[in-house]
Amino acid sequence: MEDKEADDSVHMEQVTGPHTAILCNQINGYKEFLHVGPERVFLPSFYANWHSKYGRFPVYQDDVWIVTYPKSGTTWTQEMVWCLMKDPKSPEASHELMKRFPFFEYDSLIPPDSVIPGVSRDNPMQPGMTWRILQELEVPRVIKSHLPKELLPKQFWDVRPKVVYVSRDPRDVCVSFYYHYVKLQGYSGTFDQFVHLFLHDTISYSPIWRHILNFWKMRHEDHILFIRYEDMKQDMSAIVRQVAGFLGQVVDEEQVAWITQHCSFPEMSNNPAVNNETFVSAPTDAAKGLKFMRKGEIGDWRNHLTEAQEKVFKTWTLNNLDGSDFPYYQDYD
Repeated sequence: MEDKEADDSVHMEQVTGPHTAILCNQINGYKEFLHVGPERVFLPSFYANWHSKYGRFPVYQDDVWIVTYPKSGTTWTQEMVWCLMKDPKSPEASHELMKRFPFFEYDSLIPPDSVIPGVSRDNPMQPGMTWRILQELEVPRVIKSHLPKELLPKQFWDVRPKVVYVSRDPRDVCVSFYYHYVKLQGYSGTFDQFVHLFLHDTISYSPIWRHILNFWKMRHEDHILFIRYEDMKQDMSAIVRQVAGFLGQVVDEEQVAWITQHCSFPEMSNNPAVNNETFVSAPTDAAKGLKFMRKGEIGDWRNHLTEAQEKVFKTWTLNNLDGSDFPYYQDYD
């Protein structure tokens, strides 16, 4: 097993073992993964080439960052925040979300020699293009990241930009991430195998509970807003008002109603500026029938997890929440 030290002393260790071998054999383009930092964050090996750049990335106080574990309502939250921070009636609103609200560490997730057929040279999917977009963003900047607390830029905790953190039931995250892996990475394994990998923190950005709990512990800090996917589904108008207040944006009820409708699942899933269909192509026949924005439901895990898997999830959840005051996602009765 190979150990690496980045120039800022963050420990990186190549991950080996049967779980990683299973994953590498069932997805396209990924043959090595790393455990990064003290939380042992599971990331593709390409991340090592970008870690130092990300650490030195300048952070501004008027930035707004959306931070989530993947498949937790990130795109949904991005569009809501963009509409609050920018002009949703402007021509820019029709630009793809990855161009106007860039995915901070996207370049570290793809092979540096990737060739993306059929897309323009300035497409954010092209290697290095998202980094370029980040350098050219107009202030106030809006940026998305799935990185956990300890891997965000070094200036983050001194400058204290606004952060909207979104959590989602890990059971639903697991189901949604499975379809994401099938659609975008050509995952060819079974759902049962994927659940096993997820519960063993062998999926990108894992471990999920540390990701969530580290921000939960900071939820009372004035520059962090912790919201839940489930609350967005139940009362989006209330969340729009809450986020607007957090960002210092004054909105009237007409604007709240418009953003709520604009960010509804039917509108989002059919909006080419936000549904990411223009950025993704199906790598396998199994992926061709899947959409990036698939269902957007609460509790879809009940349609997928077996009774045995539910029991394992329960044990895993309670173990991870031992000693925590986090009150959600424990309904296993």
